[in-house]
Amino acid sequence: MKRVLFVLLYLICFTSLLFAQSEKKITDDGNELISEENPVISSETKEQAYNMWSDPLYYQFEKMMPRLAKSIGRLDSRISTLAVTELDFSANIDTEFRKVAGAKLFGQLLMENPKLKLVKCDECNTIVSEIKGGILKIRRGTGSKEGRQELAKKIGVQGFMTAMVIEDNRQLTIVVNVHDANEGRIILSDVITGIPVAETTYWNFYVGQMILPVVLLSGEAVSQSAILTGVEYSKRFSESWMLSTNFGIYIDNNSKLENYVELSTGAMFDGSVGWEMMSFMNNDASFILVGGIGQFFSPQFNFSIYGKFGTKIIVNKLLTFNLYYLMFQETNLEAPTNGSAPKLSGSATCISFGVQF
Repeated sequence: MKRVLFVLLYLICFTSLLFAQSEKKITDDGNELISEENPVISSETKEQAYNMWSDPLYYQFEKMMPRLAKSIGRLDSRISTLAVTELDFSANIDTEFRKVAGAKLFGQLLMENPKLKLVKCDECNTIVSEIKGGILKIRRGTGSKEGRQELAKKIGVQGFMTAMVIEDNRQLTIVVNVHDANEGRIILSDVITGIPVAETTYWNFYVGQMILPVVLLSGEAVSQSAILTGVEYSKRFSESWMLSTNFGIYIDNNSKLENYVELSTGAMFDGSVGWEMMSFMNNDASFILVGGIGQFFSPQFNFSIYGKFGTKIIVNKLLTFNLYYLMFQETNLEAPTNGSAPKLSGSATCISFGVQF
């Protein structure tokens, strides 16, 4: 059994590595050729800078940059010089992230759009006050079409750009607007939404049924069941891999069967490794393959050690469906009478539904 467990875990690890090696790293969604004077930093270099789990917001923000650069690139030759009037952040974003994000945002725009020129416009946000007819008037930046045109001519730009970064429930959103310097027309407005990084720790409370093939004294094989309830704690340690520990309690559920062996209430404890085979809907749902090893805390089950294999499906980051197959050595359920006794055939199936936090 140990050899089988080792081989299966090895195959899972090997398959994951193959998938990782086959993934293509893309930094520019467009097909524009960039000169050697404006080299593109590879995605591999970027991923070394920010780790998905230790820096989830930075990682998410960086993944959004090619989409933002492509959006600005739609301006083509209509506008090649932009004045950056403001870059705002929602109040819940810390100062350190603002500094890094600002530099990253402008750097990516210039890197992937080599024809674009950005100008920092300090005068665009200058507060101006004047008194007319005894009334104090305060305005910010250019207050008229003529003033905007004059400012654009002064700093040598064709348009003005504003951007805002919003963080809500671990998800980042970038709102960008560009308007023409001459007429004030909005020529580009886009919203870039990020994919939030999944949580790193989970508690899963579940209830279900454990089905056990039992061989009776008569030699008849029957499927007995036990009500199963428990709690599982999981911790993600990489993009696709996680460790879990599980504690469950099972209770006999065979009183309505004509021929059965009463199962004593017992407990089970196991540890496992999970591989997230796929995730979709912005990490709201995922499909995880699980393999591990555990033990029954039950004299009736002879404290059998079992191998655990199966799948876990998570929906809406909340509901879980768990299907596991347990494999262990065949064991007697009662003391032998005349050399024979009811026994477990050495396998079990666990089906459960849970709520994950």
